[in-house]
Amino acid sequence: MIDELLEYAEHEFSLNKSGKDGISQREHLEQVQRQTGQTPKELEGPSFPPLVSHIWSAFAALSSARTNGFSGPNPLSYTEIKSWVELTNASVSARDVEAIKSLDIVFIRTHNG
Repeated sequence: MIDELLEYAEHEFSLNKSGKDGISQREHLEQVQRQTGQTPKELEGPSFPPLVSHIWSAFAALSSARTNGFSGPNPLSYTEIKSWVELTNASVSARDVEAIKSLDIVFIRTHNG
C-alpha cells in the first residue's frame, strides 16, 4: 500500500513542479486538455490508495510548514514530525513516520531534480 502511495506521490509531485516559466506541467497539460478536449496521457497517473490517506494528510500538513534553503525545500526532520504529532495529538505509528519520511524523499528528489 505504501509503494502505491509513493508512486501516486511521485506522479503528483512531478506534475506540480513549476518550470522555469513558473507554470507547472499540470497547468500546461490542463491547457492542452481545454484546447483539444482530450486528456493528455501524462495527466493519467496511479490511483490514490485511500487506505493510507491518513499518511498523505499528515505529510501534506507537515509539508505545508516546510522551510526552504538555498537549493530548494528542506527535508522534514524527525523533530518536526514529533512536534507536529504532539501539537495535533495525531495518532501516528512508527511505520507511518517512515512512510512520511519516504514521501518526503520523493518530494525533495522531485523538486530538486
